[in-house]
Parts: sequence; structure tokens; C-alpha cells
Amino acid sequence: MVEIIGLGTMTALVWVIARSMARESESEKRRMSLACERGAVVESGASESRTRYAA
Repeated sequence: MVEIIGLGTMTALVWVIARSMARESESEKRRMSLACERGAVVESGASESRTRYAA
């Protein structure tokens, strides 16, 4: 019984993560297509990240 609950929980978590990543990807595509229509230069998010150092 515990194995079934664990398997169901893991399956649900993987499904939620996959769905979230798909939504994020669709959002990024939409943002890029709108920027291209306006003629703006689209930059990736990697250039905006900052390096954090431990204290």
C-alpha cells in the first residue's frame, strides 16, 4: 500500500514539473515572438544572471 501511494505521489510530482516547464517554454516562445514582431532585440536570461558568492 505504501509503495502504491509513493508511486502515485512521484508520478504526480513529475507530471506537475513537466507541465510547469511546458508552460514556461510556451511563455518564452510567446515573449520572443512578440519581441520579434516589434523589432526588438531579444536577449537570453543567462546574460542577466549575476554570480553569487558565499559569505
